[in-house]
Amino acid sequence: MVRSNLQGKCSMKKLIGLSLLFTACASLPPAGPHAFVPPPTPATPLQVCWVDTGGVSVPGSYGAGGSTVAATWEVTSAALVIRHPEGDLVLDTGISPHASEEQRELGAWGRFIFSQTAGRNAPRRNLKDALSALGVTRPKALLLSHVHADHAGGVASLPDVPVWLATEEKQLIEAELEHPRGVALPAQARALKGRMVPIPFTAEPYANYDARFDVFGDGSVVVVPTFGHTPGSVATFVNVAPALRFVHVGDLINLRESIERNVGKSWLMRQLTDEDSARTQAEVAKLVQLHARDPELRILPAHDRQAFVELFGADAGEVPPCIGAPPESWRR
Repeated sequence: MVRSNLQGKCSMKKLIGLSLLFTACASLPPAGPHAFVPPPTPATPLQVCWVDTGGVSVPGSYGAGGSTVAATWEVTSAALVIRHPEGDLVLDTGISPHASEEQRELGAWGRFIFSQTAGRNAPRRNLKDALSALGVTRPKALLLSHVHADHAGGVASLPDVPVWLATEEKQLIEAELEHPRGVALPAQARALKGRMVPIPFTAEPYANYDARFDVFGDGSVVVVPTFGHTPGSVATFVNVAPALRFVHVGDLINLRESIERNVGKSWLMRQLTDEDSARTQAEVAKLVQLHARDPELRILPAHDRQAFVELFGADAGEVPPCIGAPPESWRR
């Protein structure tokens, strides 16, 4: 056991050295020219709440390529509760409170990767307790940006709720159930079985994307495909108010500064977490293009805690912090 731990530490030191070497010239090539379709002005009242299920503090160089502005990367593994007059939607479900037990089913290499990524999260809020505090009794659906353990960790705690994810991500889970590779934790893959509903993308442009899924049919919540980090990873536009709009980009980037600096994630994090690094980098370039065309739109990386704090405020009370109109005001 001691020898194994020492080998793991040595391997990580080598990876960090390689990361610094390969991120010295990290700028992304520009995305190809693309038409831009301005999103419609939101008209439906929304409330959106941040559930910080876990997190960790690591050096900023883990988060983005090149020389980072952030000295530390404050990580959140978050769920977003989107409250709409037609129902409550949970976007990602954070890290499982039982993740340390669930990872034991992985092989040795899978456990090592988990220990250096999602497994480093210290637990914070329990998703089910947070939903109760918000008065959410039964969500309409769970929408996953992708199926990694720090995004699908709360699926098992809400067993009767359908899970929306891209067809490609559904196929990934089905393959994991047949021949586990450790892309998803086995317990979480089993919890998804029989509940997965493919997102019905339509070939209609939205912003600088060619396909979309309008969740409520009113432009308030719109999902677009951003495949690469995993085969079916997606981004979600949330239009809270005309002057309060953001796009949750999953793990395309880890720190928001990547957009201003035109870089992707660190080489280390790309190697450890991206299924298709080149395709992910192309999607990041598309985000840079989106920011240039729509600078008022906030880019929200799934694990950038500082970006969540700036949007929602500090998570310091019994009830998770929220933005937008509370549900009780909709009926006045």
